[in-house]
Amino acid sequence: MPQPVVAAAQPAAQPAVAAAQPTAAPIPTPVPTPVPGPSAGSSFTPSAEDLSAWQRAAGVLDYNAAAHFGGSELRTGFTPDPWPFPLTAGGGSNPVEVSTLAIKDAMSGAPCSTSTVARAPDFHFTFTAGTTFPLVRFYVVTQNNADATLLINQPDGRWRCNDDHGRDGWSNPLMPAIDFANPASGRYDIWVGTFAGTSNNPATLYVTELDSNHP
Repeated sequence: MPQPVVAAAQPAAQPAVAAAQPTAAPIPTPVPTPVPGPSAGSSFTPSAEDLSAWQRAAGVLDYNAAAHFGGSELRTGFTPDPWPFPLTAGGGSNPVEVSTLAIKDAMSGAPCSTSTVARAPDFHFTFTAGTTFPLVRFYVVTQNNADATLLINQPDGRWRCNDDHGRDGWSNPLMPAIDFANPASGRYDIWVGTFAGTSNNPATLYVTELDSNHP
């Protein structure tokens, strides 16, 4: 009598790490009205004019639109760290010049300088904070050495912006980086632009909780 053939066990397929996929626009939510007083950890106290400018910017930049390059749920302790998100930097067909919005960075109080971004955000991130890591950093590296810029609407409706990181000991001096110390949970809307107004520049947005990761 023929003996039954026992098939060899096949190794289980390893799950692939998928890049962020484009997502639908989040359920429309009003941007919180920024309240008077400095941001946590900042000595900059915004004026009434600054608060109004932040609100006006939320009317120009369509923060609730579908993000061009998708979104992600980020929980503290995420891996890989840094988490890379590929994109193209620049303003595209419907650009906004950030310097015309007259907004200031919520931490430093420095005016947001020349930067061309798209009207809709490039990414939405919903972040769940913890107590282990006191930092979340967003930074950009372009593949063609284009001078990238970074603009972020943080969960409390205030804005952060950066052109050149300006950090001693870091490379890529034309790349932007924005740090959030003891970051709040909530949605972070991200725009990656360029100083020169160019578009379609291959780039990667990185998110990290480790200070050793930077441009």
